[in-house]
Amino acid sequence: MSRMLLSRNDILAVYDSPGKETLQLLTGGTAVSKKIHGAEPAPQPSDSDPRSRSNAVDQEPWEGGARQSPAAQVQAARTAIDQRLKQPTSPDTLTGLSSRSQFQSRGGTALDEARRDGRMIALFLMGLDRFKDLNNTLGHQAGDAVLIEIARNLQSLMEGNDLAARYGGDEFALMLTGLSSESDVGSVAGKMLEIAAASIRHQTSKLRSSASLGVALFPEHGSDIDELIQSADIALNRAKAEGRGRAQLFAPQMRTALMERLQQLSAFQNAVEVGQVLPYYQPQMRLSDRRSYGFEALARWALPNGDILYPAHFKAALEDADAAILLGEHMLQRVSDDLRRWRASDMPVCKMSINVTAPELKRGDYAEKVARIFSEKELPPSQLTVEITESVLLDDKATQISETLSELRRLGVSISLDDFGTGFASLTHLKSYAVDQIKIDRSFVADLASNSDDWAIVRATLGLAKSLGMRTVAEGLENWTQLKCLQTLGCDYGQGFFFSPAVPADEAEAYFRLHRAYKKAKLHQFVLPGPPNQG
Repeated sequence: MSRMLLSRNDILAVYDSPGKETLQLLTGGTAVSKKIHGAEPAPQPSDSDPRSRSNAVDQEPWEGGARQSPAAQVQAARTAIDQRLKQPTSPDTLTGLSSRSQFQSRGGTALDEARRDGRMIALFLMGLDRFKDLNNTLGHQAGDAVLIEIARNLQSLMEGNDLAARYGGDEFALMLTGLSSESDVGSVAGKMLEIAAASIRHQTSKLRSSASLGVALFPEHGSDIDELIQSADIALNRAKAEGRGRAQLFAPQMRTALMERLQQLSAFQNAVEVGQVLPYYQPQMRLSDRRSYGFEALARWALPNGDILYPAHFKAALEDADAAILLGEHMLQRVSDDLRRWRASDMPVCKMSINVTAPELKRGDYAEKVARIFSEKELPPSQLTVEITESVLLDDKATQISETLSELRRLGVSISLDDFGTGFASLTHLKSYAVDQIKIDRSFVADLASNSDDWAIVRATLGLAKSLGMRTVAEGLENWTQLKCLQTLGCDYGQGFFFSPAVPADEAEAYFRLHRAYKKAKLHQFVLPGPPNQG
């Protein structure tokens, strides 16, 4: 079972000077520690130094008249730390509430008493939503005032041996020992959320922010303080994931889902590192003459038994920022390798679309990464199209993302807005961001020949794109009727199973060569459909 451990900074914060020196011994901060780990020891005073004879004995670690070994020194330091951790620590200096360390120590004692008496304990872990926005907008003094007011009001909910702590920068923990039922727990949770909202409103009426809350009960959700806090933290994360501004009671299946997600994430990261995740290429065709134009690179997980997993199978891993960044760089490397190999085999130049996520763009180095990789492979960046969804543009670091997109465009990279029409404020995004291409979502293509609303939406989208000088690509093209409709409406490009599913690199190269030549139109291709019957 995973345990929550104190960070080094937390421990340092509650130690006096001798304790800090002891901790430095364990973390490489003294000559002794450096010697233990094979580093060069600190310079020692020479015999001519007046300090050398008088202070040398005092500076050496002795026990019982004999010099301690390095291992004994480390063990002594660890024992000192263990003794210190058992002692009460100072409260949070800003709010006056208990610190994290103090809460964990006293909370453990409270659980021992509750276990002996057979009582229920409720642990509430509350995190403020978008607290950084408040600090950035109104300043840290306003943020501090909110934290102080919340702390003061939380104490009004306490009785007897209840505990409250500032558990992190914008997190509070409350342990109530006198509740008798889950309905009481729900009532307290509602009051805590209202306290947070009211404290924020008191500072500003313009910023609508709230808090999220995770709740865990002793003994059913944790047998000790570490497990109980972890359960509340899992519930808090679930509350944030499901929309924020709400309370979530822990349930055992949340821990199970978390473990499964972590296992999948670990397996996926390993698959990327050993090369099991590969780019498959779905052809993009020019609809006017059905000639090969380019590809969209899609991630596929090739299992050792030959099975192929699609993104829907490892969606949880893709929602992790670190995994998304790892996959993005891996795909960029593999795709550029294939492009270089195709060029070496005299394959005609094709456009290549690659999906990019918000975490990749927010780092600020994505354009630099593209420039470096394409330069190393001697490929023109203009061959690349970066596909983003509207959800990327709604990210809280949209300014950084906009700058990255502008840098990509300066390199010659095209920007494509994927799943157009399914998100929010699409027209605003077309106006505000550097977009070269619109991808019409498959949901508008599926019933294009029979649904007058879909016909009207696609026609309007194509007209808008043309007036703005943007290319258009239709996704999910699966039959002749859809092709004819899109040709009639003037869509530039299309992709879908009608042409080909995503295929490995060798098959993609063969497909492009085969379909690069002009296809002579057959007579029935000129019998084009009109809009669906309005009746």
